[in-house]
Amino acid sequence: VRVNGDGTTRLISDEIVGNSAFNTSFNNEKYLGYTYDNSAPNVQDGTSSTIKTYLENWYTTNMSEYDNLIASTRYCNDTSVSEVDRFGYIYYGARGRLANNKSPQFTCPNTEKTNGGEYDLKIGLLTADEAAFAGGKYYSSNKDYYLQKGDWYWLGTPSYFSGINASGFGVDDSGDLHNHFVGDSGGVVPVLNLRSDVLYSTGDGTKTNPYIVNLDSIA
Repeated sequence: VRVNGDGTTRLISDEIVGNSAFNTSFNNEKYLGYTYDNSAPNVQDGTSSTIKTYLENWYTTNMSEYDNLIASTRYCNDTSVSEVDRFGYIYYGARGRLANNKSPQFTCPNTEKTNGGEYDLKIGLLTADEAAFAGGKYYSSNKDYYLQKGDWYWLGTPSYFSGINASGFGVDDSGDLHNHFVGDSGGVVPVLNLRSDVLYSTGDGTKTNPYIVNLDSIA
C-alpha cells in the first residue's frame, strides 16, 4: 500500500480471507467503532468490534510464526464528525472528505467519542482514505486498480449514522467506495505492516516478480 512515516511497509492481502459483520449490533453510532465503550477517546481498551476479533483470530492462526517480522503500527477508525444534517444524520470525517471534497488524508483526526480513534496494533483494516489514494472513488466504479478484488469487503472507516442504522465504508466489487450497514456480512482483507529493518531476498517489486521477504533477516 505504502511506506509509512516510521519506515514500516503497509501490506494488504491480495485476497479476501473470509467474511464478517463489522459489528453484529447496528442501532447505535458506537458500533461504527473498531472498539467501543472505551474508557477515554482514542484508547483501545474498549469492547472489540466483531471484525477486530475476527482479524485477531485470523492473525493468531495464520501469522503468529511471522510475528517477529510484523510491526505494531497505527490504524485509524475515524469517528470525527464532519456534519450533522437537519434530519439528525451524523456524517463522519471521511464521508465529508471523500463524498464532497475529494480530499483524502493519511493523518487520523482526533475524536472526542468513546469509540474509534487511532490504534497501535499488529493487524487491522485499510482506511477509506488509503483506498481513495489508490484510486477508489465514492460511488464511482473503478475496476482497474489493485484494491478491487471481485467482491465487496470492509474498510475500517465509518460513513454515517442515521439514528437507526450505522454504516461504514467498503470497497465494492466494482471498485467504488460504498456504504454498508455494519451488520452486513462483508469480506475481510487483512492489513499488516512489515518492520522497517526487514530485508528481501529476491524480486523487483513488480506484479510478475514481487519482493520475497527474507524470513531470516530478523533474529
